[in-house]
Amino acid sequence: MRLDNKKNFKIQCNTLEARNIFGPLMFFILHTLLILGTYFLRMKKLILFSVIIGFVSISKAQYFHTGQDPASLRWRQTNTENFQIIYPHYYENQAQKLASIMEIVYKKGGQTLNFNPSKISIILHTQTVKSNGLVAWAPKRMEMYTIPHQDIYSQNWIEQLAIHEFRHVVQIDKIQSELPKIIKALLGEQGTALVFGALVPWWFIEGDAVISETALSNSGRGRFPSFLMEHKALAVEKGNYKYDKAYNGSYKNHVPDHYKLGYFLVGKSREKYGADIWKSVLERVGSKPFSLKPFSKSLKLQTGLNMDGIYTSVFGDLKNEWLIEDKKYTAPGFEIVSHQNKTYANYNYNHWLNDSIIISYKTALNSVPSFVRIDSYGNEKRIAVPGTIFDQSVGYHGEWIVWSEQVPNPRWQHGGKSLIRLLNTENKNRLTIKTEFTALSPAISPDKKSVVVVESDFLSNYYLSVYQIFTGKLLHRFQTKNNNYFFSPEWLNEKEAVAVVLFPEGKRLARVNFENNIFEIISEKEFGEIKNLKLEGNFLYFIGTYSAKNNLYRINLIDNSVSQVYESRFGIESPAFSPSGKNLVLSDYTSDGFRLIKTEIDKLNLADLNITEKRNYELADKLAKQEPGVIDFFVNDSAKFKSRKYSKITHLFNFHSWAPAAIDATTYEIEPGVSVLSQNKLGTAVLDVGYKWNITEKTGKFYGKYTYKGWYPVFDFEISSGKSASEYAEIKKDTVFKRFTWVNSNFSIDARIPLDLSRGRFNRFVQPQIKYEYTAYKHDSSTPAKFFAGNFQSLSYRIYYQQLIKRSMQDVYPDFGIVLDALCRNSPFGDTNLGSLVLGQSILYLPGMLSNHGIRLYAGVQDKTRESRFSFVDVIRYPRGWGKINTNQMVSVGSDYKFPVFYPEWSLGGLVYIQRINASVFADYANLTANIFKNGEIVGSFNTDITSLGLELTGNANFLRFYAPVEIGIRSSYLPKLKNVYFDFLFSIDFNSL
Repeated sequence: MRLDNKKNFKIQCNTLEARNIFGPLMFFILHTLLILGTYFLRMKKLILFSVIIGFVSISKAQYFHTGQDPASLRWRQTNTENFQIIYPHYYENQAQKLASIMEIVYKKGGQTLNFNPSKISIILHTQTVKSNGLVAWAPKRMEMYTIPHQDIYSQNWIEQLAIHEFRHVVQIDKIQSELPKIIKALLGEQGTALVFGALVPWWFIEGDAVISETALSNSGRGRFPSFLMEHKALAVEKGNYKYDKAYNGSYKNHVPDHYKLGYFLVGKSREKYGADIWKSVLERVGSKPFSLKPFSKSLKLQTGLNMDGIYTSVFGDLKNEWLIEDKKYTAPGFEIVSHQNKTYANYNYNHWLNDSIIISYKTALNSVPSFVRIDSYGNEKRIAVPGTIFDQSVGYHGEWIVWSEQVPNPRWQHGGKSLIRLLNTENKNRLTIKTEFTALSPAISPDKKSVVVVESDFLSNYYLSVYQIFTGKLLHRFQTKNNNYFFSPEWLNEKEAVAVVLFPEGKRLARVNFENNIFEIISEKEFGEIKNLKLEGNFLYFIGTYSAKNNLYRINLIDNSVSQVYESRFGIESPAFSPSGKNLVLSDYTSDGFRLIKTEIDKLNLADLNITEKRNYELADKLAKQEPGVIDFFVNDSAKFKSRKYSKITHLFNFHSWAPAAIDATTYEIEPGVSVLSQNKLGTAVLDVGYKWNITEKTGKFYGKYTYKGWYPVFDFEISSGKSASEYAEIKKDTVFKRFTWVNSNFSIDARIPLDLSRGRFNRFVQPQIKYEYTAYKHDSSTPAKFFAGNFQSLSYRIYYQQLIKRSMQDVYPDFGIVLDALCRNSPFGDTNLGSLVLGQSILYLPGMLSNHGIRLYAGVQDKTRESRFSFVDVIRYPRGWGKINTNQMVSVGSDYKFPVFYPEWSLGGLVYIQRINASVFADYANLTANIFKNGEIVGSFNTDITSLGLELTGNANFLRFYAPVEIGIRSSYLPKLKNVYFDFLFSIDFNSL
């Protein structure tokens, strides 16, 4: 709440909107200038504080919240020598096994970086539908999402997470061990997070971890052809991109992600210069964080090449290798089914509706994911836009499409469920099956009465389950004796299904009879990765990686003989056979994405697998030789660690960081002062306390902010107290301005319920909210007697709702969406009645005239009553270019037409990389009624219309090769009433991309 003490009002223009950009700009500008000054003047200690201020604003990792688990969970903990495992009470046995796994990984996971990290906490999220893991600092912890997905490689999911995430712990803690003591003393854990996040490129962070998971196992993404093929196809067909584009991405083209980029950069550098190269690089980054480009400088000392040079060298060599290999490839005969798209596009999960119509799931840079039907001429028609589909979780039978869709828990981010959706393409009927557990990879039975799915429960039990389609009733549930995980089930008949099964030695094909509960291995042969099972006659077709590429194979179910059916150039997926049995369609990867190709089954060139060469992964094998050996995950089940209750109450506070600055962990804003930060390990409680100094007023105040998210409502508490200052004019012989101060105390409590109601194609969010605010003014010795003393109290009631359709990568706005916001404030308590404020505002998104263009329409209405000279501040939007005044009534409307102009992909020496230029034409109008004051009293009112017209030009860019993208630009506003043009600077940074 802000109070208006002004006696006179006038409409004025905003010439610069810089309030929310101070922190990011401090990093991009101040840090660059100061490290240059440091480099030449060697005055690190003198400017250390300023550099820290610049750093503080840019690291998302320092205040990284992943969400909350359901409030009903009770927690336990197990402590080993190097880990604290925090887990739901029912997960005891699995947590004990994980504790042993982590201690095994600890012995080998950090050897090539020559570092053993300090003890760290691991929080297990067992009820989420996400499959992931992460390491964050400030507070220092690892988080694991225990339910596996359908695209994991040939290793137990928890073991995969253990190796990969532990490597991140080694990376960050090694930086921590090398940091100057003054950084740790001044900043705590956030100092490490800041240096690591700002100075170490993401391609190294993830590429090094991918190498660890590959070299310390017999699998890993370094032996996953679909992980490796994107750079290969790009290099062979189009050539390598420049480094800035390869790292920071593109709106125009598909760019392989930093996991893939990093695997090749880190791996090939290790191959050429030895495993110790990255140990030395991290040591220099940690010990010299304020030197000029310490990461690149250390690389140059080790190799003679900086980051650009390493990239050019590595991918130049790889391109030559891949071109030689590609010349040996002879393409089988095929016909291209899909048409040439304007942008990168993928067609996956294919099905023949009849002998001339194909259904496929299409994703593209310029359109939202959808099911499309493609006729024999390549013409496309959209069938449906589904919700978020799990990987490898689409199936078909006849006219039916079935998929597994991710649905978030309304309140708990570490919750959620899966729904099995069915769509009849002929009559558009839709069905939903609510499974008991997380269910993936559905397949419809031959009689179209049931569906088989891969299920995972909260205890990490894995099943093949069968549900009746029209009733949702569970018919069968099968689990192996060793609780093996399943992939890609396919029906053989109404009683039997075949599936890929994960064993310690790799993936195998197996048959399951649900009626007799019989489990049978079909083939013990090692095919590498296996997916996309498809039954055709007596043959089971599948995608396998026996020859180090995704190729098509088939096994004869009568004699179990295996043949290679189709060899791809870069990789294929999603085989589908026409109803007549004459044609086969495949998703064939190119540098422009997965296209659809068709071939006649009779023309397939079969090759007996017994005489087909099994190919290895050369780089992965070389990297493995640099490690201490493949990790043996044998766990003695009798070995137990002591466990005990983990109290949520006694662990509400976890002070991890501090700073010689007042840091707002929510807005990333900083001010002079000091601050101490706390965030508990379960992510339910955040505390920020400190003292901030107002440079303009030369006053300071103490503050505290506490947020608790452990219950269904979220509670925010905020308190502050300190002096404020101003001046008043004293007229004698001359006018003299005298400074005075007063004590300003504030308290607020806010209760809100953030609900994620996303379903299908729409992202939906609703939040009811109620807030109480108290503000008190108290005189001191210098305060004029006529200055207000007393308190203001207010209650606010708000409801916010948004429903936005999914956006493609190239969309500037959603093609359709609505935002509704209603707010009511009154002042039922306190010395002074502030009156009331009632408002409603909305935004409507509509598609533009061309693809990826967008329209945004804004409307707001506000009514305010005033019981004294004080009142609530305005909330609804003013026409751009105009300054704000305090009104009584106001109606505001505005429109924007925004579109991408072009995609320049300009790079300036590592300082800035501009991906896209956008333009927006806008028009705003407002009618407002306001009071006229004289000597603090209302003497009248006025009504006026204000308008503005203008143009915004913005660029999507990356500065200093920092991974989080920035939108930066300028706004030109013409104000007809003033007959003048004004300019605003625009800046925003997207930390959600990290």
